[in-house]
Amino acid sequence: MKNTKTIKHILFFLVAVVVLACEPDQVLYKTNQIFNDTRIKVNLKPSAWTMESFSSEETSGEGDTGRAADILDADLETFWHSCWTCDPGAQHPHELVINFGSEISIGGLQIAQRQSLSRAIKDIEVEISTDGSSWTSMGSFTLSRVAELQPVDFGENKTAMYVKIIITSSHDGSIFAALAQVGGYVYE
Repeated sequence: MKNTKTIKHILFFLVAVVVLACEPDQVLYKTNQIFNDTRIKVNLKPSAWTMESFSSEETSGEGDTGRAADILDADLETFWHSCWTCDPGAQHPHELVINFGSEISIGGLQIAQRQSLSRAIKDIEVEISTDGSSWTSMGSFTLSRVAELQPVDFGENKTAMYVKIIITSSHDGSIFAALAQVGGYVYE
């Protein structure tokens, strides 16, 4: 029994050393190596990504944030919010289309809810495109109401120049939605 506890403590220590030795991006995207997953996720840097289109955005009621482009600024404290000062307010489904700038290989998205979890998104559909006019569904996904990065996995690398996120419901049941960040990863 004592040996089992010692072995568990040693394993915990080794995992902690590996995680602490990684750069921040590796901690977020490469921890699956520790858990014996042979697929390695590598962070895609969204610095060249732009907001192609959106169904609505809040331009006045959220102060210095609320715009669709805020989901690409690498700042978890800024966020996109559907327009609630509009009359009538924007309703589901909400839509955000991101342009990668060129065709890329992508295995999935990393999505972060608004950090206060106000208007946290529940259900989404994700589509990709190489031309911005014909779209391929990657599926429907349910996001948790947590202030952490959440994977939206495509199962394998896909080629795309655009990704469309269609928000169909929020955790609070309201017509509004908010989202802090969208990033992506590719499988090595």
